[in-house]
Amino acid sequence: MKRNSLKKAVSVFLAGTILLGFAACDFGGASKKAVLEAAETLASDMASASASKLIKNSTLDKKSDEAAQLTELLEGGDYSDDQLAFFKAVEGTIEYEIDEESVSVNKNEASVDIKFTIADYADVLKDEFTSIDELTSAIKKADTKEVSFTAEFEKQDKEWIPSNVGGKKFIKFYDYRNAEFTLELTAEMIAAFIDRTMSDFWLASGGKYTNTNFIEYDYYFDSEVYEYAERGIYLNYRLLKDGSVVFTSEDILFGESTNISCRIESTDLGIGAMEAIEAGKYTIELVNKDGDVIDSVSIDVEYVPQPSGNGGGGNGGGGNTSSGEGVYFDYYDASFKNYVIEADWYDYDGYMTGANTYSSDVQTIAFSIQVTSDCTKQLTYFYAWTDKADGDAIKDALNNPLYTGTASPVEYTNGTFYDFDYPVNGNAQKGYYMLVVSDASGIILYGYCQVS
Repeated sequence: MKRNSLKKAVSVFLAGTILLGFAACDFGGASKKAVLEAAETLASDMASASASKLIKNSTLDKKSDEAAQLTELLEGGDYSDDQLAFFKAVEGTIEYEIDEESVSVNKNEASVDIKFTIADYADVLKDEFTSIDELTSAIKKADTKEVSFTAEFEKQDKEWIPSNVGGKKFIKFYDYRNAEFTLELTAEMIAAFIDRTMSDFWLASGGKYTNTNFIEYDYYFDSEVYEYAERGIYLNYRLLKDGSVVFTSEDILFGESTNISCRIESTDLGIGAMEAIEAGKYTIELVNKDGDVIDSVSIDVEYVPQPSGNGGGGNGGGGNTSSGEGVYFDYYDASFKNYVIEADWYDYDGYMTGANTYSSDVQTIAFSIQVTSDCTKQLTYFYAWTDKADGDAIKDALNNPLYTGTASPVEYTNGTFYDFDYPVNGNAQKGYYMLVVSDASGIILYGYCQVS
């Protein structure tokens, strides 16, 4: 009886030992498999750069600073279209391999090494590219580099959950999201930003000046150019006479404004302030730092000798100027100046506070031109308003005039005048009022005043 009991006890002990041995093997194998499956999910989420999935499928508290940092890095809304295209290209090269031999399981903790390959984007960015398509194409063809990451897991409710998502080593995997790159801005690319309609609007009639002491072409650009201001791209303009450079401007930061005024005064050419520029064929060129021509405009300058003495009506010769010319108004048909004795903004009621500034109580905004009595041109004019002194605002204002009128020369006791009046009756808005005067052939004069 004792022998049988002992035999039975030994059998039970041995059976238990064997079963426990088998159980230990099964559980170890099952744990390893579960960890590998969890690592596969993690690697896939990392490759897809999905912050929401990474946070959802890990122990990372979605309200933590680390979660906020990860979300901002991978799903932030401040990236440009070019940056997003770059990220997508890099992420398209990511591949991974899970090192099964590296799996380590210790009770409720585990780890495994994941080997990623990713485009060597830093090497690619050493070159210059003129378009994002060119850059992303180079990324896709680039050599790859290896990045290793040891994923750590915690066992929760029989599931292995990644526990080091959002840590410093984890975030380092996404270094490409902090990579800085700038696309080379070619002369052709800058030219594409030119608003030709707006720019040509201000050119002298037919591109021809007569007896002028300045030459000017104002370039207007689309508002997208503001994005380039921080890149330190400088342009300048130059004036050529009969193919030879006679003037070069100082450097101008591209993108600082939507307008580049290419104005060359007679003094820039080494002659007196009121002397007429020599007749000939001129070209204004807008160029980049390498001297590549972005755009050019041809201008003819004529010189017609003026008779001495009084003008046709005996009221004085034309061609005089006021201090405001070239500052807050200009002639775009220089031949009209042959009739001009004096021109400037006018104050009917004592509301002017400066040379071209009215108070908001002004009743009539007015520009006055005194001409010789032989001037008989019938003119049209319009006023436009804007509260912003940038190209887009000016363009919108000029396309939506507030007031239009016609003007003929009127003879007063003190001479013959054109009156370009705008009756605002005390309802003027603070900002800039622009005046454009034209005849049948095109623009004669434009100017602006300010209401403050």
